[in-house]
Amino acid sequence: MQYGIIFMFLSTVTCFNYLPEIEIDLSATPKQRWKQAVRTILDLHGYDNSFGPVFEFHNKNTFYILNTDDYSTIANSIRTHYPEYSLELDGIVEEFNRSEITFEYLSAWAYFHEITHISGEMIESTGVLLSVGDQIIHGRNMDQAPLQARNIVLHLIIKKDDKYLGESVDWQWFKLGFSTLLKYNVASLDQNWKFSDPISKDQLLAFIQLGVPSLAWEYRHVLVNDNLSTFDRVVQYLEQNQVACPIYNVIGGTSRNQGVVISKDPFDMNPTISLNTSILGQTNYQYLVQTNYDHWLPDPQSDQRRTIAEILLGQLQANLRNEFGVFTVMDTYPIHNEDTFYTIIMNVKYNRLIAFGQPSITQTDN
Repeated sequence: MQYGIIFMFLSTVTCFNYLPEIEIDLSATPKQRWKQAVRTILDLHGYDNSFGPVFEFHNKNTFYILNTDDYSTIANSIRTHYPEYSLELDGIVEEFNRSEITFEYLSAWAYFHEITHISGEMIESTGVLLSVGDQIIHGRNMDQAPLQARNIVLHLIIKKDDKYLGESVDWQWFKLGFSTLLKYNVASLDQNWKFSDPISKDQLLAFIQLGVPSLAWEYRHVLVNDNLSTFDRVVQYLEQNQVACPIYNVIGGTSRNQGVVISKDPFDMNPTISLNTSILGQTNYQYLVQTNYDHWLPDPQSDQRRTIAEILLGQLQANLRNEFGVFTVMDTYPIHNEDTFYTIIMNVKYNRLIAFGQPSITQTDN
C-alpha cells in the first residue's frame, strides 16, 4: 500500500523540483558536520544564485535592525551557551570562505525567526494534520522569500552514532537546526509563524543572553534527546520549553488522534488544540489546519489559507483520505501560493517523508 501511494505521487505530480539529499552525521567532528551541505549548494547553483541574493535580501529586510554590538552580543551568547554549535558555525564559515560571512553574521541567522518578529511580518507556512484510521498524515508548506532561497533547500537525513534519527527539509539548515522534522517512530513536527504582540530588540537580546535556544534548535533537541521518545513527551517538552518569540508547533504522532497544535509566546501560552476534541463548539475534529493566526480568530479576508484548507479537508472523499489527498490540499491555491518553496508529506507510522520542491506560481483569473 505505501509503495502504491509513492508511485501515485511520482506518476501524478509532474511539476516539482528535485531537492538534493544530504546526510548529516551529528557524531562527526563539529566543524565538519555541515560543510558538505554548503559545498553541495555552491556546486549546484553558485553563490550568486543561492546564498548571495538570500543574504542580501535579508540584510535589507530582516537584519537592518542589528548594529555591530548586537551581532557581537548574539555571537558571544552562542559561544557561551552552545559551544558545540559554535564549532559547527565555525566550520560553515570556513566552507564559505568569504570575508562578509563571519561567525557573528551566521550567529544572527541562528535567531532569524526571532529577529523577523521585530523587523517585519512574514506570512509563511501552512501545517495540516489528518487523522485516517490508525495513522496521522502531516502536510507542510513553507512560504518564504526571496526566489533564490529555493536553491538552498535541502532534504537532510540525520544520523548519530551510526543510527538514523530522522529527516528534515529546510532552507535555513545553516542555522544548525530544523523548522520541519520527522523523528523516526516518534513524531512529525513543523513550526509556523504566529502573529502576536510584538517583542522588542532589547527583550530578544536579553533572552539570547540568558541562553534561550533558537527555534531551530528546539527541534534539534527533540531529535537527539533519547528521553523524548514518545509523542506525549515531545508535546509536553514543546509546551514547556522557553521560547524567545511567538510560535506555533504542529505535531503529528504514530497512531490514531495523535495530533496537536501548540500556540505559545515568551510571555503566555494558550491551550493546546488536539485532534478529536472540541474546537469552537465543534467536536470530533479529524483534521487540523494551522497557518499564522489563532484558531479562535477568523482568517483575514486577505489570507484565507486556513479556511480554504479546512473546507477542502472536510470535503475529501474516502478514496482521497490518504497522503495523496493531503498533497492535493497542500497544492491548491492559495495554500500553495506565489511564495511556497516546498511541500512535505509526513507519516510517522511508516517513517515516511515525501518532499516536493515547489516552483513559483502566479494567481491567474480563469
